[in-house]
Amino acid sequence: MTKSLPYFMIFLVMMTYYGSQAQTTTGTEREKEITTSYSNYFKSDREKIHLHLNKTVYLNEESIWFKGYFIEEKSKIPSTKTTNIYIDLLDEQGLKIQSELYYLSYGTFEGYIRPDKKIKSGKYYIRVYTNFMNNFQEDESTVYPITILNPVDATTVNTNTVANLKALTVQFFPEGGVFLENNSNTIAIKITDCNGNPIAVKNGSVINAKGIVVTSFSTNEKGIGRFDLLQNYNAPYKAVFTIGNNTQTFALPTFKTSNFTFSINNYTSSDRAFLTLKTSSPSNSDIPLSLIIQQDEKVSLIEKLTLKKGTTEDTFTIDNQHFYNGINTLVLIDANNKKLAERLIFKPYDLVKKATISLSETRNDTLYFKGKSTIPFGSLSISVLPEKTAAIGNARSLYDNFVFSTYLDNPMIANTSYYLSDFSKGKHYELDTYLITQKPKYDFETISKSPIPTETYKSEVGVTIKGTINKKITNKGDYYVQMGSFYNSVRKKSDINDKNEFIFNNAILYDSASVSLTLYNKNGMTENLPMSIQVLDGQSPFLKPLPKPDFQCHIDAVTETKTLAIPQIQNKKAIQLDNVTIKKKAKTPPPLKNIGRYNNSMARGYKISSGDFASYREILSFIGANGFDVIYQNGSVYINNRITRSLRGNPSPAIFVDDVPLQPDLTMLIGMSLDMVDEIYISKSGYGMGMEGGSGFIRIYTKRYMGTDKAASKAQSYVVKRAAQDPKDFKNPYYQDYDEGFINYGTINWIPDVRTDQNGDFLFSIPNYNQKSIKVKIEGIGSDGELISEEKTIQL
Repeated sequence: MTKSLPYFMIFLVMMTYYGSQAQTTTGTEREKEITTSYSNYFKSDREKIHLHLNKTVYLNEESIWFKGYFIEEKSKIPSTKTTNIYIDLLDEQGLKIQSELYYLSYGTFEGYIRPDKKIKSGKYYIRVYTNFMNNFQEDESTVYPITILNPVDATTVNTNTVANLKALTVQFFPEGGVFLENNSNTIAIKITDCNGNPIAVKNGSVINAKGIVVTSFSTNEKGIGRFDLLQNYNAPYKAVFTIGNNTQTFALPTFKTSNFTFSINNYTSSDRAFLTLKTSSPSNSDIPLSLIIQQDEKVSLIEKLTLKKGTTEDTFTIDNQHFYNGINTLVLIDANNKKLAERLIFKPYDLVKKATISLSETRNDTLYFKGKSTIPFGSLSISVLPEKTAAIGNARSLYDNFVFSTYLDNPMIANTSYYLSDFSKGKHYELDTYLITQKPKYDFETISKSPIPTETYKSEVGVTIKGTINKKITNKGDYYVQMGSFYNSVRKKSDINDKNEFIFNNAILYDSASVSLTLYNKNGMTENLPMSIQVLDGQSPFLKPLPKPDFQCHIDAVTETKTLAIPQIQNKKAIQLDNVTIKKKAKTPPPLKNIGRYNNSMARGYKISSGDFASYREILSFIGANGFDVIYQNGSVYINNRITRSLRGNPSPAIFVDDVPLQPDLTMLIGMSLDMVDEIYISKSGYGMGMEGGSGFIRIYTKRYMGTDKAASKAQSYVVKRAAQDPKDFKNPYYQDYDEGFINYGTINWIPDVRTDQNGDFLFSIPNYNQKSIKVKIEGIGSDGELISEEKTIQL
């Protein structure tokens, strides 16, 4: 299918300027009824999640790294209602292999999945969801197909499928979902092999029952095209094309028939669309029809569409202001609100954001890059692979999940970045053809007949710790239980109920975190606490089955493959040394006493020395020299992270002195001498603190600090299991060599947390593996929901 518009489309534009002008209605009882149905159905927030995977083909020795992005569907901006995100790894049959919990912070999260090293080679799926998504009839989760290669698995013989021309799948999609008798029809065609690889056809034909060619077609590089049957008199029809020196014939199926359908064109004019209503036979009277234009809870109703007596079609113009930016669902209904046909269209808008990346410096074994985007204060993720990598396949993008598949019934769609790149009328026409092959996710008849969705499944925030005290307490009102977790910076109190239970809700705890539980009486004294503990929440399954792909090879199908080299991974415990040089042992620095408290192990720790005091004198000078801006204003002091990490734009880190939070008043730090300080822990990322650490944290321990209080001696420790995965820095496997196997499937770097400044500028670095060129996939989101998803090849 060529990108230029067919001549008949130009003719249609010329003719429809003389057609009727469609009018939307406002305030009618019918419109209020339809609008209320949609408003009620979309009353609850629809959460949407996208995962930027560092690649889509993994070795069994590798972890699956990702950055997650989270928005609310109607507002299209990052949401903070939920923190608990679940990710399942499923096999090809949809059976769950493992499941992990992750915490969302300011609309993003990151982590990894570590499959069993003995996992078999094959196709797998990653599914991401929230517990709240279980409230809806539609599947709101997101699914990503991946491939895992195990070199010792006997099935890992051929590692990359190529187009199999002997086992093709051809699908036909009538526009509007209806195939009219005795009238013209627009049919989209999709051609793939049984593995889902698209097939480009240049000279296809459609023949009727008499063997006469009635029209021709071609498909683009995505295997999608369209053709028009001007009159449907001589069915059945067949599509015929030659590929690979073989002529193949596929019969058009018997479509669902109806007396009415419509065709629409919003790609040849920037200010209006052209709607053609069609019927299979002329009526003896005028036929009133209506068109619903809908996106989420937003609805426009066009009622003044009349097929006049004695006609089989008529064309109307619709001003583009009646459509919503992005995907619109159009539903043709009769006077009784019965659905006759439906269709998806796309209204272009300023969607695609660009970024530039350039190599700024090479230092030692590291390459440093600087970039510029059009998203200020954005959160980005960057995957860097060899240029000729075979490990990314047809990866789904942010645009797929937040712009398109939100409204499409099939959640495992192809990469729509192809259509948005260098967008033009030709690309719009191709995208419109693609949308004919898709079914709307939200069905008008379901919405009009279903009750308002109930929020049976809650939005989860952290986990719940529930305990029972195993001793008699007479005056329960005189007691309370305190829970603390050093690593997770958690301190909570709970009353004791009539069942001798205490409950801590919404605890942001990471897996294997240690919590202390202490029983206090009304005098503040501690008592022994014999108890039993359980962790609730954090283990919610998704209740819908894995959707089946729309392609599948038969058992007897011949699959053509191409064998690619696989990189060898070294045993990390065995390192070969070229030579050994004995050096004088350096003086061991004094140990950090508080490294194990809270999340200090994820920060940079400083043992304050006399040299530090001589250099900085005051604590604020030391902080200012270590990555933060110290601002004095009207007798107060403010500390800001120089790179704002929170999408909400709050630049202030969380600050503690002897584990006591100081915000919002930091005046006690003014003039505080550095010789009063024993240790300082500084984290610019804030890992481990959730939303409170969005702009990092600073923990100051004074020389008077004596550790935990005496009550801790009566505290009972408990290790939390099955909570959220603890964030860790990306680590590459030890590749034996950077050879052909590495070029095919290796990873150069994965940088999940890159922040842009107020000008959209950002920095990142990668190890120097002596590559001449690299492939960079960058994705990200801004505080107002701006999206970026771009793939670049950079010459080094």
